[in-house]
Amino acid sequence: MQRVDLYHNRSPEPVGKTHDGDPARWCVVQTHQHSESLAERHLLSQNFRTYLPKRRRTVRHARIVRTVSGAYFDCYLFVSLAVQQQSWYPINSTVGVRKLVMSKGMPIPAPYGVVESLISATDDDGILHPDILLRPGQRIRIIDGPFSEQLGVLDHVGSAGAVRILLDIMNRSIPITIDRDKFSVIS
Repeated sequence: MQRVDLYHNRSPEPVGKTHDGDPARWCVVQTHQHSESLAERHLLSQNFRTYLPKRRRTVRHARIVRTVSGAYFDCYLFVSLAVQQQSWYPINSTVGVRKLVMSKGMPIPAPYGVVESLISATDDDGILHPDILLRPGQRIRIIDGPFSEQLGVLDHVGSAGAVRILLDIMNRSIPITIDRDKFSVIS
């Protein structure tokens, strides 16, 4: 099987190269509801390399509380493809798969580094820890809201999706709390 080896594949490098040097890229597969693991199993049996990030959550039912793992992105997983060399047509007819995300009749690859950084933030059990991607001290640019285009420093990453950022306003560091999707990290 060619599942992403989370024990050894932790570098944010391109997935690999095909025989003529064209790199394989991560593409997005939309699955049927609650069928991410089923689709992954069937794609693996067809020798496709997959990545299914997972999360742990607490489920309460009939006074019983338990922790389960499920797909981090509901109805989505990633598959590595060398689009020009590899036959990707069978993906759309795979059990559990709704469709390969495409444009103009071709699979759309994810931007370089996006899936690789998710893989680097995934533990050995396949659980994605997005807080690993954000670290206090990183320089950021706010991209939305009243402080749009302001530069700051990431101060604290909250577990509920908010982060505290220190903005330099009038020679003082002013803390503000914003959602994760309202800023970008400056390299």
